[in-house]
Amino acid sequence: MSDNVKPLGQDGAKRCFYLPTPPQLADDWQLDTPDSLDELIALNGNNWRKILVIMAKLSAPDEDWRGYMKRLLKADEQIRFGADALSPMAKEHYVCGQQSAIKLGLTPLSEPKTFTHQRENNSQIYLLPYLDYRQCPNALIEGLRELRESLTR
Repeated sequence: MSDNVKPLGQDGAKRCFYLPTPPQLADDWQLDTPDSLDELIALNGNNWRKILVIMAKLSAPDEDWRGYMKRLLKADEQIRFGADALSPMAKEHYVCGQQSAIKLGLTPLSEPKTFTHQRENNSQIYLLPYLDYRQCPNALIEGLRELRESLTR
């Protein structure tokens, strides 16, 4: 992992997202403040709103991803930027985009708007397109959620 980019979220998170580049953050930005994600979006624009919405859709325990947004990154998720190794704490790994897959030594997706899954030890690894609505549409998100649920039954 790049030495100068700290992960966002909880150290012991069970779900880890891997992205190539971090957002800009104000010097006094704190994740544990009520409006932290709104501040992140205001500073970084619509691209980061899309990323966080897709993360919430993948992370919410039910269909209420909007309600889950308030808790996103504050309990069960972490984002690592430019990581070259999987988080040892996470059980679910969401590798987002080709750059992240290559950096982690994984084979990137060969087809657009698809995902792949592999199991490593007690962890599930999901390779996804970059978290953008065009590359990662609702049908893909729903398919991944269904697969994940079938693996936990």
